[in-house]
Amino acid sequence: MNRFPTRFFIALVLSGLANACATSSEPIDPYVQKLQWLDAADPQADAEQAVKQDDLRLLGLATRSVNIPGVKKEDMLKYEESCGVQLIEGISDVVRSDEHLRLMQKARSYALKYNAIIKIHCQP
Repeated sequence: MNRFPTRFFIALVLSGLANACATSSEPIDPYVQKLQWLDAADPQADAEQAVKQDDLRLLGLATRSVNIPGVKKEDMLKYEESCGVQLIEGISDVVRSDEHLRLMQKARSYALKYNAIIKIHCQP
């Protein structure tokens, strides 16, 4: 009985597993890490909690310039002065990966919902 093919098969499988483990341990982009909380976030609950704590800052996105989702460009300064703005960390004007893009889009959606609730309580 020839055991070479069996040993070859086992070695091939072990090699494949080692490569799979090596690729899964690649470091995660720090910008992605800063945004991963969005996957479990609830903008309505978070905004309601902020209102209870009298934190009426709107959420902003820092790309080439600061953007406050849900606020017209001409009203941004008034809201910033009255309510304040908190920038979401991990947002950039450079998209670093598909995952970063997905999370930045999620951040914009989150900020739109969050800011809509905060704007009820803080009007310039």
